[in-house]
Amino acid sequence: MMAGFKVLSADLQLDANKSAHNTGAYMSRELIVRRGQPVRLVLNFNTSVRVEDRLQFTAGLITTNASTPLLEFNFYDSRSPAVNSWGAQRVETGRNSVTLNVFTPSNAIIGRYILSIHTSEGQSNLASIVLLFNPWAKGDVVYLSDQAERQEYVLSEVGLIYMGTPSYPQYTFWNFGQFQDNILNISLSLLDSTQSFQRNATEDVRKRNNPIHVCRVLSSILNSMDNNGVVEGNWSGEYSDGTDPNSWTGSTPILRSWFGQRRPVKYGQCWVFAGVSCTVSRCLGLPCRVITNYNSAHDTDHNLSIELYYNSMGESLSRSEDSIWNFHCWNESWYLRSDLGNFYSGWQVWDSTPQEKSDGLYQLGPTSQRAVKEGEVDMKFDTPFVFAEVNADVIIFIEQNNGRVTKGPTRENYVGQLICTKAVGQKALKDISLDYKYQEGSSKEREIYSKARRKIRGAQFEALMSTPPAPQVTGKITVSGTPTVGEDINVTLTLTNMTSDNKAVTVNLSAAAIVYNNIVRRPILNNSEAVQLGPNEEKGVPLQIKYSQYDKQLTSDKMIHITAVYKVENMAETFVETNIVLLNPPLQIKALKTAILDSPMVVEVTFMNPLSTPVTGCVFKAEGSGLTKDVVEKNMGQLEPGQKTSVKIEFIPYMVGEKELLVILTCDKFKDIKGHLSINVQSSSRRLRACCV
Repeated sequence: MMAGFKVLSADLQLDANKSAHNTGAYMSRELIVRRGQPVRLVLNFNTSVRVEDRLQFTAGLITTNASTPLLEFNFYDSRSPAVNSWGAQRVETGRNSVTLNVFTPSNAIIGRYILSIHTSEGQSNLASIVLLFNPWAKGDVVYLSDQAERQEYVLSEVGLIYMGTPSYPQYTFWNFGQFQDNILNISLSLLDSTQSFQRNATEDVRKRNNPIHVCRVLSSILNSMDNNGVVEGNWSGEYSDGTDPNSWTGSTPILRSWFGQRRPVKYGQCWVFAGVSCTVSRCLGLPCRVITNYNSAHDTDHNLSIELYYNSMGESLSRSEDSIWNFHCWNESWYLRSDLGNFYSGWQVWDSTPQEKSDGLYQLGPTSQRAVKEGEVDMKFDTPFVFAEVNADVIIFIEQNNGRVTKGPTRENYVGQLICTKAVGQKALKDISLDYKYQEGSSKEREIYSKARRKIRGAQFEALMSTPPAPQVTGKITVSGTPTVGEDINVTLTLTNMTSDNKAVTVNLSAAAIVYNNIVRRPILNNSEAVQLGPNEEKGVPLQIKYSQYDKQLTSDKMIHITAVYKVENMAETFVETNIVLLNPPLQIKALKTAILDSPMVVEVTFMNPLSTPVTGCVFKAEGSGLTKDVVEKNMGQLEPGQKTSVKIEFIPYMVGEKELLVILTCDKFKDIKGHLSINVQSSSRRLRACCV
């Protein structure tokens, strides 16, 4: 090599590389690329470069407390480097410059690297490069073949998270914001904050080429149970020293708060954990989506059965740690499972909501979705727990006034009534229940359930109690209309006499305010009455819950649990239940002008207080990736009964294209009145052309 030969500058070809690597949306001037795909660089030297000049490069991971090897690779004039290895190849030679491609393995460790070159004058640092997973590269285990799915599960910054009930699914928009300012730095920092990294930093970093490891450690650090993780869970209904989980609309304020203060953010529930997890996963290049499982089982004793206890009034008893959540959200990420085999590759379940410990930490997954469907509960990780979440049987026990406990009905089809996610490219629900289990009630579904039980408990099943005879009187609870907060609720228990004899029935109806994981927070009412049924007669038992009765009892989840325990003379009690999710009054949002890149934009938000009482502490908040760099907040104070108010929200869009503005109103009576507006941000050049036509 010629003496005095040195690098003067390096052109990182930022725009071209980011376009080629699908990383142009990251709000950073750093070189962000995906593994297994060439990176184009132009190096400028102090003298001409000869064909025989052999340049040497190194790539070193930037981590704290970890000893990782310096990766050395050579510059090749014509031939490509070895497949799936680090290397550099000459593309073009100028007078004093060389254009080259830097190659990275498709199984490289993700993270931030320093790329250096060695010449006769010594070492020169060329660039800091962030290397991500690559769903576009066939050699990467996270490869996703469908472009529409890559757009949805990697590039989309806004999504839908489903809540509510299986009969009435409701969605909330969530601003993932994975490309927003500093989110990539925060995501990489999270990897250096895990228990795995603290125990053995070097080993942990070496495993960061594997999405199995990355998902597992993220599922722990994103909750606060074992370390100063990102989100602190709270299901108490009391959030005065933090933020009500229902009041979040996106991940970026949460991640920035954690990064700035290095302490857990108060508070989150399952959809918050899932939303933040999806942000970090997509930011690192892992295809990810949020899943909602309705009537989700929490099986604490790992027997694939949920035992629930009630008294004769239908009130829940704390006899069992098992529970049924009205819905539960988790994540799926897409990749090959080299540890399990190709059949179990594809969507992998992981969950950062702290529920049960796994290997001593509050973490879950990754669990193969296919393993769950096939009942392979002996496969790692945490497959029995996920199987129970979607397919456990539910056994009801009723404690009579004399203390005697009788077994009620066993529900084989109650858990996992609907499993869904956002449809690709649409603001619509996609039912994926059959990806997790065979058709409910089919012989195949029962066969798989029995197989899983045998793997968990051996050949002998435990008979908890004998199965009760078929009921002589059946019951069903229905709700009139779609109840909205502030309105009275009308419920009917319909009793049907299945016999040709007269039947005297004693009915106990109860209503309670709950949080979404079915924990009762405040009772609302109890009502008892006697009903006479003639042969084969059907009769309705009405129940009205007035707003004045539930107003002060309702939690921010706006859920009411209705139970009915009815007893036919000389027969055991029968239990039926339903959950009601009350709707919020609407927000009206409209754009007051055309949205232009880097120009002030104004939207108007209108709300009318539908209640007969004032609402106080009214605050409007708005955010949207590409629209607002921070949350925009407007305080409105108090609204009188029937009063309508409008507020103007101003911001400057900073990205072109279709964007979503998410708006939330919080006050003393309503914690999460949400709305959204699709805004098409036009480029300034387009506006100029339109003006000149």
